[in-house]
Amino acid sequence: MMKATIPSIARRAAPDYAETSRRDPAFLSVDGLCKYYTWRSFGGSRPIKSLDGVTLRVAKGEIMGIVGESGCGKSTLAKVVTRLTSATAGQITLDGEDWLAPRGEALRRRRPQVQLVFQDPHGALDPRMTIGTAMAAPMAAHGIGTPADRRDRVLAMLAEVGLDESFHDRLPAQCSGGQLQRVVIGRALLLEPQLLVCDEPTSALDASMRTQILNLLMDLRARRGLTMLMISHDLRVVRYMCDRIAVMYAGQVVELADRDHLFDHPAHPYTRALIASSLLEPGGIDLSRHLREGEVPSPLAMPEGCRFASRCPYAQPDCTALEPALKQAGSRHFVRCRHWNTHAAATMPPRG
Repeated sequence: MMKATIPSIARRAAPDYAETSRRDPAFLSVDGLCKYYTWRSFGGSRPIKSLDGVTLRVAKGEIMGIVGESGCGKSTLAKVVTRLTSATAGQITLDGEDWLAPRGEALRRRRPQVQLVFQDPHGALDPRMTIGTAMAAPMAAHGIGTPADRRDRVLAMLAEVGLDESFHDRLPAQCSGGQLQRVVIGRALLLEPQLLVCDEPTSALDASMRTQILNLLMDLRARRGLTMLMISHDLRVVRYMCDRIAVMYAGQVVELADRDHLFDHPAHPYTRALIASSLLEPGGIDLSRHLREGEVPSPLAMPEGCRFASRCPYAQPDCTALEPALKQAGSRHFVRCRHWNTHAAATMPPRG
């Protein structure tokens, strides 16, 4: 294991992500976002830190990938951004306006701006409703158009997502998983959102259908100028379609970079292990082959230092004492690791 450390002057000179990203205009800005749940027992209560200081900038028309293991906080981020759950702290700005401030009727009027594509299309649709009724329901709830107008818009949207008019009168049970995912995407787009949040939209599909849905999303982005958050545990998915990628671990962003740069020059040991396992393991992700034996920290008791130190093959003594910030490692490249440049040139963690 390498023992060299970054000189302290270099650490002080590296600007953090929040400081650097404020200079660039962003369509979606997430600043210091926290979401804590409360765990109660007979001995009292403690916060469960699902999100803890997440900061992101997403440009207009960009697809930002959010990737990490189950439990890292990426789905919670989707719920907070779509206002399905409240934030504990932090700020979200959408197209220059405070997205967390509206309540009640003001929030209802703004909800069409941000729409969510769910992971499970079967669970997202009422099995008793026809496809046409289910797709028109959000427009009816927001008072958009007459019934005839809504029917015409649904038919046009079915064509845009690659389905014919016969689907209008089908029930969900009469459709395949891939067809239902097209329906769910079309239903979200009928409200003309500015931001589309996709939470594992292809995880329930086979490989051939997965590619079709990803291609559809990219085509829709090109035609409609959509801005997207693509949330996934699969680096192959985000590599295929995203412009930039944020890697999450234990409620924080640990690395953020342009897609190609992230895969060509991963700086954080966790990112390097994700890439090694997801791209080289035919049976799926097995991080145990690329990391030290150790546990993901409990959201009930986060460590004072680096949250990845217990599993990091390059951990130094100071890693357990001081929590690293998300610092600049290159142009548009940021990493939450105090010693990233002492191991960046090393080979991928050993297999086996």
